[in-house]
Amino acid sequence: MLNQRLKLLLQTVRRLIRREAKGNLRNMLRKLHPADIAHLIKYLNLKESKWTFDLIEDSEMAATVLSELEPEIISVLLEDLDNVKISQILQEMPADDAAEMVSDMPEEKAENILRLMQHKESKEVEDLLSYPEDTAGRIMTPHFFALFEDTTAEEAIKKLRDAVDAEMVFYIYVIDRRHHLVGIVSLRKLIITSTGSPIKNIMTTDVISVQTHTDQEEVAMMVAKYNLLAIPVVDEQNKMMGIITVDDVIDIIREEATEDIYKMAGTSEEELLEKSTWKITSIRTPWLFFSLIGEGLSSVILRYYNNTLQGVISIVFFIPLVMALGGNVGNQSQTIVVRGLATGRIEQLDIWNILFRQSKVGLLMGFLAGIIAGLCVTLFYKHPALGLVVGISVFISVNISAIVGTITPFLFNKMHVDPAVAAGPFITNFNDVVGISIYLGIATAMMKYLV
Repeated sequence: MLNQRLKLLLQTVRRLIRREAKGNLRNMLRKLHPADIAHLIKYLNLKESKWTFDLIEDSEMAATVLSELEPEIISVLLEDLDNVKISQILQEMPADDAAEMVSDMPEEKAENILRLMQHKESKEVEDLLSYPEDTAGRIMTPHFFALFEDTTAEEAIKKLRDAVDAEMVFYIYVIDRRHHLVGIVSLRKLIITSTGSPIKNIMTTDVISVQTHTDQEEVAMMVAKYNLLAIPVVDEQNKMMGIITVDDVIDIIREEATEDIYKMAGTSEEELLEKSTWKITSIRTPWLFFSLIGEGLSSVILRYYNNTLQGVISIVFFIPLVMALGGNVGNQSQTIVVRGLATGRIEQLDIWNILFRQSKVGLLMGFLAGIIAGLCVTLFYKHPALGLVVGISVFISVNISAIVGTITPFLFNKMHVDPAVAAGPFITNFNDVVGISIYLGIATAMMKYLV
C-alpha cells in the first residue's frame, strides 16, 4: 500500500520518466530514502523501473535499494547492467544479500562478476555460496562481534567502540582460543561489570545457536520462539561462523509464508513476472489434472446412484450444498494445521490434541449446519424426509472433513512431503468424493420415504 506521500512521489516519477527528464529524476532520487525508492519501483512497470534504477549513481544506495526488493524484480533490474557496475553494487552489500543475488544469476555471469569484485568481498560471497540454498550458512553474515573469554570488561568496551565492520552488535559472543562458541554477554551486563573482570565471569553459557546446515525456516522459528535479535551460526565442531539478524528472519518468514500460500493455490510466485503463457500454464496444470481425477471419481459415483437420482430428481439440487459445506470445513482445518506446522506452533507430537479439538469443532459445526440445512429444505420444499437426508449428510460430511483436514497435513509432513503443496488439492477432492457418497448413500437407504 502507498501512503499519500508515496502516491505523489510515484506520480512525479512517472511524469519525469515520460518527459525523459533524467537530471530532475536523478536529483529527486538522491534525496529519497532507499527503502522509498524500492517501494516506488514495485509499482512501476518493467521499463519504468529499469529507467529509474539506472539513474541511481551511488553504488551504496543502489545496493540498499536492491536489498529491499524481491529476487524476481532484482533480476530484471540487473539484466541490462554491465558486469563492472553490478560488481560495484554487490561490493556495497552485506555478504549474505550479495550471495543471494549471485546465486540467481547464470553461472558464467556470476563467475565474471565475482572475478571483478575485490578479493575480500568475493571470497565472503563464495564461502556463503558453498552452503546449500535455504540454510543458515547461506543467509548468515560473516561479520560479527566476538571476543575471547579472557578479555576484560574494559577491553571489551574499547573493542566494541572500534568495531565499525561488525553487523548490528546486539550481543557479544564469547569464544575460546579455537574460536568455539562458549558463551554470550548482553551489553547491559557488560556496562555494569567492573572494568577488570574477564567476560567469562559474566557470560551466559547456555547459548541458543544453529548449525550452518540448519534449514532457514527452523532458524526463523527459533528466533521467534526465544525472542532473539540475532542468532549465532556454528559448524559441526561448534566453531562460530556467523550470525543471522532479525531483519533477515523477517524476510525468511515473509518468503516462506508467501511460498506456502502460492503452493496451497497450486501456483508459484514465478507467475508475477513470467512472460510466457505456456510457462504459467505448466506451473498450474499438474493441479488441474489432480482435480480432474477427483471430479472424475465423483462422476462415477453419480452414475452408480443413477437410479436414486432418477427416482427423486430434487436430490440433485442439494449435492453442491453437501460438497461445499464439507469442503469448506476441511480446508479450514488443513489451513490451521499447515500454518501451525510451518510456523512451529504445532509439532508432529501435537496430532492427538489438535485432532481432538478439531473433532469437537467439527461435531458442533456439523450439528448446527445439519440442523439449519435440514430445516431449510423441509420448510422450502415441504419434504421432511428430504430435509432429514440433507441434514444427516451435512452433519456426517462436515465431521469427516474436519478430521481428514486435520490428519492429512500431519501425514504428509511425516512422509516428508510439503503439506502446503499436497494437502489442499487432496482434501478438496477427497471431500467432494466422500460428500457425494455419503449423501447419495443415505438418500438410497431412505428412498422409500423420499418417493
